[in-house]
Amino acid sequence: MNTRTSPVPPPAAAVRPAPTTWAVLAWSALALALGPGWIFGLLPSGVPEGDGFGSLFGTWGPTWAAWLTLALGLVGTVCAVVMTRPGRGGPAVAYTAWGLSAAIVAFFLTGSLLALFGYTMIMPVAAWFVPGLAGLWMEQVLKPETLTLMFFTVGAALWAVAGLAARRAASAACPDCGRARDWTPQVERTVRARALRVGRVAVLIACLSSLAYPALRFPWLLGITPGMGADFSEEFAATPGTLFIGVGLGAAGAAGTLLMTGLVLRWGVRFPFWAVGLRGRRVPIPLAVVPATLVALALIAMGRSVLVQIVLGQAGMLTASDPHAWVFLGMGVWGVALAVATVAYAVRRRAECDTCERGLPEVDPRGPRAAA
Repeated sequence: MNTRTSPVPPPAAAVRPAPTTWAVLAWSALALALGPGWIFGLLPSGVPEGDGFGSLFGTWGPTWAAWLTLALGLVGTVCAVVMTRPGRGGPAVAYTAWGLSAAIVAFFLTGSLLALFGYTMIMPVAAWFVPGLAGLWMEQVLKPETLTLMFFTVGAALWAVAGLAARRAASAACPDCGRARDWTPQVERTVRARALRVGRVAVLIACLSSLAYPALRFPWLLGITPGMGADFSEEFAATPGTLFIGVGLGAAGAAGTLLMTGLVLRWGVRFPFWAVGLRGRRVPIPLAVVPATLVALALIAMGRSVLVQIVLGQAGMLTASDPHAWVFLGMGVWGVALAVATVAYAVRRRAECDTCERGLPEVDPRGPRAAA
């Protein structure tokens, strides 16, 4: 176990821009190109039609959306250029990066993202049982609106990570692990214990929130379709594929509940016995963090979309008496809890850092101190 105070990272590690800096710079340049491309009709419009499922992006028309994208790209480019310089602008740059990430989630992401993820999860099975579903799914994925949505999703994630890198640079912390110069083994143990406590609470909230959606879909197996109306009941009876899709999406939600428990349980660190060929091996941190982060973004976007529909009274809004409105609104809570649990998981699993040599070995979850 490494208990010594480690040296300060070498100057090169302290001043070199993080890889995400170049990624957000490239992303911002693309946003700068999208704006004029939409304004002058040089590119297919990626602005959602109508209310866009609670979209603020296209609420006031495609021209406004194009100018908003152009402004986002301009601010992002300036911020990214500052991040490439030594010192990188201090904490203000980090907060600007996080502000850009929050703005993308607030204005550009919609509940359609969660629908896209859900259908993608069930497609390998559903495509065999529902004729034509694979073609419809592919057609939807290749629409300019969907490609634009994925572009902004990537941007939200990149700017969040870039803000973290900028914050580390401003505080002279290790650029790779984020540990400060006053790191000690006791501080590490305290942080890990706190992360586990916070993670457990967050996972509990996320799991309780996630059960609401399967509770609306699994009754379809009994011919009960809560909140769907009489017209849907007739369509449901005439289209067997609808049952498979609805129950499949509910099963995907239930699977998500199970997977979230891995953020605080032993099998989220070492592959469990049912992972054929991987049993006992270490779970790579990105394998858990990246999908969880994307799903958290999609869930938050869904909750925000329903809230926007309620506030703006957009066409197609779910009524207050419809259980779907409350379930989808609650997905925002699910997403926030999942995001907190994901951060706690990543912090708890930090091992010794090769750059600054700070840190403690990752605790083996098979031992009695798995909770540490």
